[in-house]
Amino acid sequence: MEQDEVSRERAEREAVPGAVPVTPGVAQDSEDPGDPVAKQGDVAVFAPVRSGDEITVPVNITNTSGKRTVYRVEVRATGPGGFDVTQSMETGTVGVYPGASWPTELTFTDPGKPVPDNPRITIVRASTEVID
Repeated sequence: MEQDEVSRERAEREAVPGAVPVTPGVAQDSEDPGDPVAKQGDVAVFAPVRSGDEITVPVNITNTSGKRTVYRVEVRATGPGGFDVTQSMETGTVGVYPGASWPTELTFTDPGKPVPDNPRITIVRASTEVID
């Protein structure tokens, strides 16, 4: 009986549009985080990793323009039980040089809310400012 309930709950989680299963444990020390779960312009976000009461989302920015560029990015993680967090980051005043990448990660916590097994990860905004 318990196995049927677990199977039903798993099927419900997998049916949520845009949901990405959380990989438990620590992110691997790999240069290839796999396929992006969301992409907007030069910004790609990858599958989240759950560690305790937080979710870490790898982000990679690759400057495909011919000029140094500052990137401002907002990423949102949502899930059942009211988990809803938006984190932002900026590549800094120096910017990213043409053809270069800026790998980073964002950490999501929502105190008092359960950490979802299948959070929905979206890029809310990705803007650029070209540096002359």
